[in-house]
Amino acid sequence: MRNRWITFAGALACTFAFFVPHVSTQAPAGEGGGPARGGAAGRGGRGGAEPVVPVHPRDLSGYWILPPDSRDGRFVPDAPLLPGITRQRLAEVAAKDRDAVRYCNQIGMPAAMGLGTPYNVRITPHLMVILTEYSAAQNRYIYLNRKEHIPDEAYDRGVYGDSIGHWENNVLVVDTTMFLPDRGILSIPGGGFRTADSKLVERFQLLKNGQVLQVVSTWTDAKVFKGPHTYEYRYNRMPRDYDGRLGSGCDPYDQERVDFLAKTKP
Repeated sequence: MRNRWITFAGALACTFAFFVPHVSTQAPAGEGGGPARGGAAGRGGRGGAEPVVPVHPRDLSGYWILPPDSRDGRFVPDAPLLPGITRQRLAEVAAKDRDAVRYCNQIGMPAAMGLGTPYNVRITPHLMVILTEYSAAQNRYIYLNRKEHIPDEAYDRGVYGDSIGHWENNVLVVDTTMFLPDRGILSIPGGGFRTADSKLVERFQLLKNGQVLQVVSTWTDAKVFKGPHTYEYRYNRMPRDYDGRLGSGCDPYDQERVDFLAKTKP
């Protein structure tokens, strides 16, 4: 199974690599508080700084990961919830989320973008795919070749919604609507939860010469929030030689796991 997954990921990577420019993972000169390797302050003090190869600002392809410490790489303020979103209502959502985890349901958005495992992002002029290494998170597809969402009556709603994107200069703006209101993990970072009327707008942008991927997410939903709720994640680029792998699975029939989940707090 692992070999077939790696073969599929490798073939997909080769296909997507045809559409995008070369990506350099070399850090810019001075990044991290010191001169670039080979500069005057390097060993022997000879030679100039190694040239920095600019990363194309629209080339989001590569492996990315959130910092392991939840206090790093994440800015998540409290959501502006409506008065009707009571503690009891939030507890009901939390209980539903626990069931989703218990039965290894597809987690959906926004939980799929907050995992601690690597993300394999591949982008072409027409499509961006985000693959994870967690069995309860499906591949996420963002369509760049259409400007409007599929009509609701013709779309089979899911936990990831319908995502379409367009470029504003070097920022990829992704608009997602038409979520299922009762499947997957519903909770939103900072508070609140998604419903059938929720709308998510994400802004993807490369920072630090392509070494950091910034994703700013804004949720709007007149049934949940007083106004727009915005938070930010920053993913670090992983080494180019990282070997994608099949990550940890999820077994709903593992009774020991079930017993452990039953002891943990919501």
